[in-house]
Amino acid sequence: MSAFMHELREKGRTAHRTESDILIWAGSGSAGWEAGIVNLLSPGDTVVATVCGAFGERFAWLGGKFGLNVHRVEVEWGRAVTPEMFGEALDVAGDVKAVFITHNETSTGVTNPLNELAALARAKNALVLVDAVSSAGAMELCVDEWDLDWAFSGVQKAWMCPPGLMMAAVSERAIHASKTAGFKRFYFDLAPMLQAAREGSTATTPAVSLLYALDAALDAIHEEGLVNVWARHIRLGEAFRAGMVELGVEVLAEPGYESSSVTAFRTPGGLSSTDLQERITNATGIVIATGQGPLAKTVNRVGHMGWTEQLELDATLDAIGAAMR
Repeated sequence: MSAFMHELREKGRTAHRTESDILIWAGSGSAGWEAGIVNLLSPGDTVVATVCGAFGERFAWLGGKFGLNVHRVEVEWGRAVTPEMFGEALDVAGDVKAVFITHNETSTGVTNPLNELAALARAKNALVLVDAVSSAGAMELCVDEWDLDWAFSGVQKAWMCPPGLMMAAVSERAIHASKTAGFKRFYFDLAPMLQAAREGSTATTPAVSLLYALDAALDAIHEEGLVNVWARHIRLGEAFRAGMVELGVEVLAEPGYESSSVTAFRTPGGLSSTDLQERITNATGIVIATGQGPLAKTVNRVGHMGWTEQLELDATLDAIGAAMR
């Protein structure tokens, strides 16, 4: 098991483009928000958070729940947070300890320009915490080159595993920050987990079967080639959006910031999102998602990440067209 864990972490490093540590907890992707906050920050610290959808909203909300001073860079759902907006917010916020960046906003199908946003944060000596739940494994994510400190994901998205693991790429800067962080913590405490990981173990009981699933998934990704995987997701995203346009359906994401892992679109034909969802499922067995928050009744979403190819998307487009007719 120890040898397996060392090999698994090495595969994780390659997939994240990092030489730093990869830590894996039993938990959902949402655990990455809390683990990052309690390990790297202290009550009262100032953070700047990108909010362009439901998951950016939750990340920012959780920061406030823990007593952080949260400055939000908030935009209309469907739009991206630009470097200009983000830089202005950093200047206004003053002494910023960290930033919360949602790389790919799953609720709207928008990808924020992570590399550019992270560079602005690092210029202010702020730690960079990244929600990469629906981007890691699907799109370009270069932890070391982009100088990220805490990039976390859930394995049920583009890593194409059953749910139940949270994986985080952790920089040396983040490890140093954790030594003076002021929050009490136990299960998500970075120090014992890091020590155990470097010994080929875990600080608490691991979800062994899920770790084997992740190992198989990373092998599949590396066999295809990481850059090829990113290119496949771009191709699938472009093809699906083109199909939406042919159907006369409006894609929610603003042009230039469309996600290559999930597409959100305005529910067509006067239907509610649940009506469309039920029509498609009843007719074909295909399950598409509804929107979230204020978009719950007017937007639907289709994922095209992980173990996905063109055949599934073609069938989904046919099903949407039939439901509209």
